[in-house]
Amino acid sequence: MNLSHKTKKTIRIILVIAFYIGLYYVSKGHFEKIKDLDSNKIVISYLPLITAILLVPLNWYLESAKWKTSLLPIQKISTREAINGVLKGIPPSIFTPNRIGEAIGRPSVLNPENRISGALATAYCGLSQMPIMMFCGTISCLYFKICNINLQEANFLVSNWFIITGFTISIVVLLVYWFPKYTIPFVKKSQTSKGILSKLQFFCKYDTKQKSQIILLSLIRYIVYSTQNYLAIRAFGIDINYLEGLMSVFLIYAMMSFIPRPALAELGVRCSATVIVLKKYTEDFTSPTISSIFLWTINLLIPAIYGVTLYISEKKHKKNSEKIW
Repeated sequence: MNLSHKTKKTIRIILVIAFYIGLYYVSKGHFEKIKDLDSNKIVISYLPLITAILLVPLNWYLESAKWKTSLLPIQKISTREAINGVLKGIPPSIFTPNRIGEAIGRPSVLNPENRISGALATAYCGLSQMPIMMFCGTISCLYFKICNINLQEANFLVSNWFIITGFTISIVVLLVYWFPKYTIPFVKKSQTSKGILSKLQFFCKYDTKQKSQIILLSLIRYIVYSTQNYLAIRAFGIDINYLEGLMSVFLIYAMMSFIPRPALAELGVRCSATVIVLKKYTEDFTSPTISSIFLWTINLLIPAIYGVTLYISEKKHKKNSEKIW
């Protein structure tokens, strides 16, 4: 059925309005507490603060290296193109659940005929992060259980059923990542297919070395990102050693992984999870909240703004090229 341009436009407007209404109800509960922030309680340690900022380029470089590796069976790109693609994927990811908008933005640096496969490779690249995050999160749950630490509102995270479920899901996701030919629907059939199904063929072309590189980069990036989070926590006055800080951060991400949300709403979810997990170390609401806002700003908001400038620059370049011709 062919819809008129006016009808399509109306549907898009309705969907956008519905999305923002939903986003409001998802986010408002997390932000209502921000009015309780007390600026007098903010204590800043500049060394961990600066170190966290200096790790931002490394964080996104590792992500671009991981994405570049995931594209090898499709198209070889330069490191600069990979970095630009990753940064261009941030703006659309802000408005989509669990950042699936990256699959729209990143492939724009690829050749037009490779963009569908590039979107699928972006999803595969994201898949490599999931078993790392879930496994580390489950390890943190086990750590707090062995240490008999009371997590109050989040105490269900140290229950046996949650730990067993966490390990099981980690293994299942890892198997899907490692054996896409046999675990992802239609991939095996794509080798002898034509048309849109043939776009899945690249999943069969990853060798063991490439898969190992991607998941190793995912692990390194997760440690870097978690260290940034720990440094942000220390920077705003919460006294916690690196091991317990890292386990706390892993637990925060474990909680966040159960809540589908666009990156725009991630700040509220992150603030709530951080406050809950760090209650053992501070009764202050301000410090964990400010540390979450700081980390979200340097790792997501600022790179997203830069990603928008790349889109604007590209659009201007195309206009100038059209004028010349």
